[in-house]
This record gives sequence, C-alpha cells and structure tokens, in this order.
Amino acid sequence: MTSGVAHEGLSKALIQAAEAEIAENGIGAVSLRAIARRVGVSHQAPGHFFRDRSGLLTALAVDGFHRLIAHMTNTRQALPSDASVADQMTAVGVAYITFADQQPAVFSLMMRPELHNQDDQELVRARVACYSVLLETVASARAEGWGRGHSDEQLAMASWALVHGAVTLWQGGDLAIFYPDSSIEEVARHVTGVLASALAASPSG
Repeated sequence: MTSGVAHEGLSKALIQAAEAEIAENGIGAVSLRAIARRVGVSHQAPGHFFRDRSGLLTALAVDGFHRLIAHMTNTRQALPSDASVADQMTAVGVAYITFADQQPAVFSLMMRPELHNQDDQELVRARVACYSVLLETVASARAEGWGRGHSDEQLAMASWALVHGAVTLWQGGDLAIFYPDSSIEEVARHVTGVLASALAASPSG
C-alpha cells in the first residue's frame, strides 16, 4: 500500500504536471491520461486522487490561489513599518499583476471558474482567503483615511478590477502597442500607484 508521504508526493507531482501541460499545450489539452504519461504512472493513477479532469483542475486552482495569497502577503509584509497606506495598496496590486505574469498557466486556470468544481470546499476557502488579503489591506488603509467616502467592498472591487484589467491588457499585447518600452513591473507600479495615491488624497465625502 502507498505510504502517506508517497501518496502526497504523487498528488503534488500530478498537479505540477497539469500546470506544465497547460503551459505547453493549453488548458484544452489537459486530460488525466496525458498527465499520467507526463508523470510516468499508470493512466488510472490520477483518478485515485482527483476522480476526473475537473477534480484535477480544481486542485491546481486551489494550489494557485494559495501561491497568490503567499505572494501578496509576503510582498505586503516586506514593506517598511512606516510605509504609507498608498504603498500598502500598491504592493498588493503589484504582487497580483506580477504573479499573473510569472505564472500564467495556473493564473489563467484560476480565472476560469467553469473549469472547476464550484462546490469544492477547499476551492471555496482558498478563493475567500485570497480575496480577504485585498479586503483586509483595504480595510486597514481605509481605517487610516484612505479611500474616504467609499466602502471597503467598493474599494476592493475597484482595485481588483484595475489590476486584473492591467493583466488582461498586458497578456493580450495591447499595452505593448502603446508602451513598448515598459516592463510588467513598471506597468504594475504605475496603474496601482495612481489609484492608491489618488484615493489617499480623496476628499471626505
């Protein structure tokens, strides 16, 4: 019988193989049989862990959300103690955009809910935890006067829409047409910094 450690190791290997398959051949090419071939196990093996293709893609999406949570949290915590609220908001936004650029395969899957098992509780918790990083940063900034006149939810929605829109424009090549000399880091700091600074200076409403 497979040990717990070996069992967990094979599960991770299958998830990593699914990400590699997406990166090389696109989401449409992912199948349990293709993943089994990539890992070098029997074609029945993935079914013992994920039951079907949706289960495997859901597991990869959960892993992706956990990675994004860690990236945003670590970026925010790396700021100096005297960082302004605008700096904190900018840091989280930059982390979101750079994660999407550095890990496009898993990010594209994370944003395709029709490919996931929506009732999967790990996925539900991971999504909520990921959004909570943004919401908590907004609430902390708003408590210090940032974004006056707007609710936490409104500010979080606007911030998310902004950074995700920047990701979409960058990945589609649209930004490169007008800003050919800009890197993804420069784009990220520009779009997040403008919103963060503008709301830091917004009048009370």
